[in-house]
Amino acid sequence: MEIKSLINEDLIELNLVAATQIEVISQLTSLLRQQGRIKSETAFIEGVLEREAEFSTGFGNGFAIPHCKSDTIEAASIIIGKTSNGIEWNSLDDNPVTFIIMLAIPAAEGGTTHLKILSALSGKLMDDEFRDQLMNAAQPEQIINLLDGLITQKTN
Repeated sequence: MEIKSLINEDLIELNLVAATQIEVISQLTSLLRQQGRIKSETAFIEGVLEREAEFSTGFGNGFAIPHCKSDTIEAASIIIGKTSNGIEWNSLDDNPVTFIIMLAIPAAEGGTTHLKILSALSGKLMDDEFRDQLMNAAQPEQIINLLDGLITQKTN
């Protein structure tokens, strides 16, 4: 799968203003809707929150990877949000989240795309240098470039 089919600059918000996890998820979902990548914002948000209720996607080190696989999703997508204030997310390390990588995968694509992307991201987020590069990215293109090799390598 090609990174450009998963993400574009319009799916990245580096100045997210939100106070809660639900606000973050709602704002990132709006980016999906604006790009015509989902049929129903409500159904998508409910799917993400359902997943969060089962197990927090707060990865640690300031990162969260909320995700949803659903029939409401028109195109597999990666949506990025970055906030200057920490958001409580029940993270593995109990620290607030400032960088959110949200995954939206159509149910028809099965589990393989979802798991490959999630695996690639979570593995790479263990690397301090990679996390620092993402956190310090000032332009959406920088984030897309950082994710490009990682995602294409894992999903092909």
